[in-house]
Formats: sequence, C-alpha cells, structure tokens
Amino acid sequence: MRQASSTLPKAVIAFSALLAASPAVAQSANRGLDVIAAGQGRVTGEIVADFGSRKMTGATGVDVYTITNMKAADLMLMNGTINRTPDKKLGYSVKFDLYNPKNPSQIAKEAAILRGDVMIDQTGRYDPAAGKLRIDVVKGTQSSFAFRGGLQGREVTRWWELTEQLKKAQKKASKEYSRVVEGKTITIEVKNADPLRFDGLVLAAGPFSYLPETTVRGSLDYDYELGNWLLDNNGLTLTYQLSDKTINDRITGSIRYAEETGSTTIDGKKVDYTGYYEYNLRFNESAQKADAAFFDGENSSAEVDAFFSSADQSKPGIYGRAYFADSEDNCKSAKDAETGNPKCVGPTKSVITYDLKTTALTYAQLGAWMKIEQFVIGPFTDE
Repeated sequence: MRQASSTLPKAVIAFSALLAASPAVAQSANRGLDVIAAGQGRVTGEIVADFGSRKMTGATGVDVYTITNMKAADLMLMNGTINRTPDKKLGYSVKFDLYNPKNPSQIAKEAAILRGDVMIDQTGRYDPAAGKLRIDVVKGTQSSFAFRGGLQGREVTRWWELTEQLKKAQKKASKEYSRVVEGKTITIEVKNADPLRFDGLVLAAGPFSYLPETTVRGSLDYDYELGNWLLDNNGLTLTYQLSDKTINDRITGSIRYAEETGSTTIDGKKVDYTGYYEYNLRFNESAQKADAAFFDGENSSAEVDAFFSSADQSKPGIYGRAYFADSEDNCKSAKDAETGNPKCVGPTKSVITYDLKTTALTYAQLGAWMKIEQFVIGPFTDE
C-alpha cells in the first residue's frame, strides 16, 4: 500500500480523510442551510454545444455539450459532457471537483460523477430512472444516489411552424404572470405558453451529504413569441429534508432571452456574444396576484420591460446572464413561412458563457438549481 508523501500538506491529507469518512462527502447537514457568503455565490464557466443533429453534411444526429470549469460558488467545479439525441435520450458524464468547506483552496479532484442516461419516450416524457441517471461518489467510501420521477418536455415547436402556432394560440387560453416592481404589481399575458412540467422529479442527493435528495414540482413555461422562460405564482417547488426539518422552497421569476450582439468581460476574459439569457429567479418571494389597475389585457412594451427588469437584485435569488455566441455554419435549412426563403433550422454551434450570482441563497438551494439546469439543457438550447 502506498504511503502519503511527507511533502503533502497536512490539511490536504485531512480533507482526503474527510472524503473517506462518509457515503456522501461528509459535512454537517446544517451547512446546506447556510447562506452563501456575499461575493462567493457566483456561477461561472462555459458550455460548448455542438449540434450534430442540425448539420447539413457530417450530421451525427447527436448534440454534444462540453462543460468546462462550471464553478458553483465555493461548492464544486464541473467538467464533462452531455450527449443528446433529440427526442430520444441524454447521456451524462460530468465529473465534480469538490471544494473543502473549511478551506476552499483545497480541492478533491474528480471526487464524484454524474452519469447515466435520461430516456425520452414518444410523449416527450423524461425518465431518469430508466437510464439509471445517478451521482456516484468515487473517492473515499463509494456510494451512489439516483434520480427518479419525471419531467414532461415541452412541445418544441420549430420556428418554421411558429406562425401557424401563434395563430392557433389566439383561440387558446392565455396565462398571466405577475410580479411586484417598485411597489406595483405588473402582469403580462402569454398565449400558448409551453410548459416543462416537473412531475415529482427527484434530484439525486450529493455529492456532499448536505445537498439532499430534492423533489421538484411545478412548471417552467416557454413563451414562443418572445423566447422567454417564465414561472407563474405557483413556481417550482423544491421539497427536501435537512437537520430533521422538511423544507419547501418556491422558485418564481423569469429567464429572459435577448437577441443582441456585443461583447463583455468576465473575470478578465473578453466574451463575444450574439444573445443572452438574463436570469431573474426569486426564491420564496411572496405570491402575487394580477392587479387590474396595472393590467389592461395588453402587453405594452413598458409592462414587458418592467416585468423582466432585474434592477432589484436584493431579494434571495439567482441573477445575471448566460451569454450565447451562435454560429450557423453548415446548417440544415427550412422554408421561412413569411419570406418563402430557406433559413437555418438553428445554430450548429453555441458557446455559452455563464456569469450568474446568487443573493442570500443557501448551499442546498444552489445545489438543487445546478442539477435542474443540467437536466433541462436540451430544452434550454432549442430554437
């Protein structure tokens, strides 16, 4: 048996012992309830999406998402790939580097891995149990934590079907979304909102013991007309247990898409983009009701701008942007219903750069959202 080198810092040896001490990387369950310190709660990193299903020549039918240095606060760092065969399955191989909670400068490399498949049936339902999706702790005492339950995927109307879809939407029931902005209740209306329905999706525990198994219910709705994601007053509910307490969190708010070309600087690196998602997700904000005094049944530009405003980032939530740099080289095309001309079915490559921050979130809350993001990566990058 090999002995630890005498030059290895004692603190690193202690962290290695910590990894071996428990089925999940051991820490007090109370840390899951700790609020992430201001300045530490950032989510950064890059995902490069190579859409093999959209290419004219050399098409593989598989979209490959390569995750590089996706850092979630002082919690974990993720690297790996997700292979997606649209409408059939997603295959995961994402490794976790774990930060020592007592000394974040110490990192346990590749201590756990998210792996397995999510199968998608003919109705668009995502089934992680059928593909044995799980988080395996592979250093220290080995253990495995499974995903269960289901997610009903959205209909994914393609852009060339959108004109007809919106015509049909005029005859369908609309849905209202409300939030308070500067003391006023602002309401917008979306026709034909397409939901991702979380039907008791169970997020696996781990890789730390204070990141518990979490049940997700509710819907995350897509607005075809503006390309935004919205949560109604019911939101997404997260139910889990920590320190002998049953906790119910509720996520509301929006992720707004902006098609805009520009550049920004993130941690000293220039990032060019062709669009971005702007996050404005609130945790446990008081439920709002539509106020007739501020909603006349029409979505004015002022109402829409006010609804999606992220100026107030003082409330518990996730804020910031995920920047997209899209390219359409070698893309398949379809006929544009409005112009009659051929048009790309979507980008063949997207470089997605994250620059998010949390306000007053706990480690358990951020850990759950990071798992949700990886689960819905396909719908989030569909056209």
